[in-house]
Amino acid sequence: MRVFEAFSGIGAQRKALENLGIDHEVVAISEIDKHAIASYEAMFGETLNVGDITMIDPHDIPDHDLFTYSFPCQDISIAGKIQGFDEGSGTRSSLLWECEKVIKTKRPKYLLLENVKNLVGSKNMENFEKWLEILAGYGYRNFYQVLNAKHYGVPQNRERVFVIS
Repeated sequence: MRVFEAFSGIGAQRKALENLGIDHEVVAISEIDKHAIASYEAMFGETLNVGDITMIDPHDIPDHDLFTYSFPCQDISIAGKIQGFDEGSGTRSSLLWECEKVIKTKRPKYLLLENVKNLVGSKNMENFEKWLEILAGYGYRNFYQVLNAKHYGVPQNRERVFVIS
């Protein structure tokens, strides 16, 4: 399976695929944080980085089967300023909407979104549902659930929303 990791950070989605024994090849990442990039490359080697998602041309991304996009959570997390992720708002969390151009152009078979639990909180639900409608418009069936890391062998109470499309 060919994978494109947007907002790759240090490669958590890639590591999860490895841990699960899923045969995959990361064809590209999109990351701008120099420390995250250095960590990613230290763990996985040099990987094509297409850079800032706001600046990329989706045609420059290699074809892929799985698109992972754990977009920045700072503006939706209850630990942050809760500025939201309205499209065009300029918040870091509003970078989610940049993912549509990749999905529209590349049409990967599968999508994986991961973010904080408050993504489906009352203040954010309208935008979350709007996002799911956009994906449905491209033919994706969407399934989401809040999962807690403490139920999966991680020694912390860490709730996250996962969306599989």
